[in-house]
Amino acid sequence: MSRYDLFRRRIAPVAFLLAIGLIARDSCEKSHRTHTTVELQLGDARSRVRAVDVDVVTGDQTVAQFHRAALPGALIGPCRFELALPADDGELRIDVDLGAEHRRLIRPFHAVEGATLFVPIEGDLAPR
Repeated sequence: MSRYDLFRRRIAPVAFLLAIGLIARDSCEKSHRTHTTVELQLGDARSRVRAVDVDVVTGDQTVAQFHRAALPGALIGPCRFELALPADDGELRIDVDLGAEHRRLIRPFHAVEGATLFVPIEGDLAPR
């Protein structure tokens, strides 16, 4: 029996079944995710904000990213995004571009299924 025959008859079917099993496992785990919406509240600082980047971290993994930038001469749009999280607890690592400076903020959160999580950051964006 050649190596090709060994692969075709023995290894390929096992690899195929393993792949199907992993796809089925991933599909089942997706139903256990927490779906929530996050809205960053910029308040009066909205006029100074040029861009916002958010990394959503649960455990030690970044599970989502969000980016919003203002067009030249315009206000930044609403910073609202939806998440499907593998865990209820995590943190938002927020980077705000204020033009002349950047502010890095970290906000822990607890997600509730179907809820909107309002994150006030206006106080941290006040001029220094």
